[in-house]
Amino acid sequence: TTFQLKGQEDKAFIHENVEALWKSSSIFKTPESVHYCKKQNALFVSNINGKPLEKDGNGFISKLSPDGKLLKLEWVKGLHAPKGMGIYKERLFVTDIDRIAEIDIESGKIIQFYNVPDAKFLNDIAVDVSGRIFISDMQANTIYLLHNEVVEIWLEEQTLAGPNGLSILQDYLYIGTNDKIVRANTSTKMHSDYILNTGGIDGLTCLENDQFIYSDWSGNVYITTLGKETEKLLGTVPQKINAADFEYVPESKIIYVPTFYDNRVMAYKINY
Repeated sequence: TTFQLKGQEDKAFIHENVEALWKSSSIFKTPESVHYCKKQNALFVSNINGKPLEKDGNGFISKLSPDGKLLKLEWVKGLHAPKGMGIYKERLFVTDIDRIAEIDIESGKIIQFYNVPDAKFLNDIAVDVSGRIFISDMQANTIYLLHNEVVEIWLEEQTLAGPNGLSILQDYLYIGTNDKIVRANTSTKMHSDYILNTGGIDGLTCLENDQFIYSDWSGNVYITTLGKETEKLLGTVPQKINAADFEYVPESKIIYVPTFYDNRVMAYKINY
């Protein structure tokens, strides 16, 4: 099954169990991540608006409705190159190269920044039920922890090559790397390889039934289960449309994919 993008002759790949819902116009500025806020029933979109490691002050967060209506393009400004996001209570936490921004969701104001002096490329965020915020550093092979307003190294491992996408399910943090998914116990830090040969992972979500959805940034989105064959859900590499750090909302079974250099967000229903 295919669905037309940008009026191109070439078609994007879309799995038969996936339905294309909508695609935004090219209003965003290098959108890297999408995160759903249940309380506001809104999507937050992080816009790098420049180079991923450039401290230019151009970065911002947009606010979008789940059906694709733009609520506010520059909802939060004053960031450099925002990427991964996570919510705890009334706060949105956003990685910003070597710092983490804490944003009051109600007012859309930045409350404070947490500087991470040794960080090289902070990327994704995952938050557990107790408010512990896990952050991946893709270039330093490190997972940081922000808790009680203190940032510390939680896991530093050279074999943890290029950690990017993070997802928490129950007592485990799942870490997407350059070539596999690693599972780490959030209490003991004990970790081991979980699913191998994935290729590079950008966005990562673990579902309740032990299925994983992950993207590879270049334009592919996959679904996999331990011990089963991986299936491609979406493919837009020939169209040069990226698939960065997506959001998946289990209640609606909708995945929201930021297309990075293509400057859009696309929504699909996953009928599994």
